Amino acid sequence: MKVKFRRGFPYLVSVVGIALMLLGCDQRKSTSEDWHAGGLYSICEDNGQFSVVKILVLEPEAVHVRIYKQRFSSRLTSVDPASLTLGRIDDKEAFSIGHIPLSRNSFAALDPVFISQQSVSDNELEGYKMWKEASGKTF
Repeated sequence: MKVKFRRGFPYLVSVVGIALMLLGCDQRKSTSEDWHAGGLYSICEDNGQFSVVKILVLEPEAVHVRIYKQRFSSRLTSVDPASLTLGRIDDKEAFSIGHIPLSRNSFAALDPVFISQQSVSDNELEGYKMWKEASGKTF
């Protein structure tokens, strides 16, 4: 399935969602030494809930992540990766993002806590490859 990168309403909704998540998180420092491609991390949101992200690619200036749609009332210490899913932009439960390039500071602001290590599939890297081809920026 090929997904085209489009600017517009879905893009705006994603950017606004990430901005709200960043504003609501505790601004404690997180160490990037523990960040690994394929790692699942619990992050905090502005509404007191937690979600799970997967680091797809680590670059010197960027952390490329996938944000899953599941939300939790407390920080997870473990999760079944098979239970994590991506939703559609019109999903009423919660939003998800298949790929978003964050600056290292933006990712640290989400107060990420390591859960487990996974592999990264070629399919998960589709958004990253499109971003790379477009010489994209980070948030």
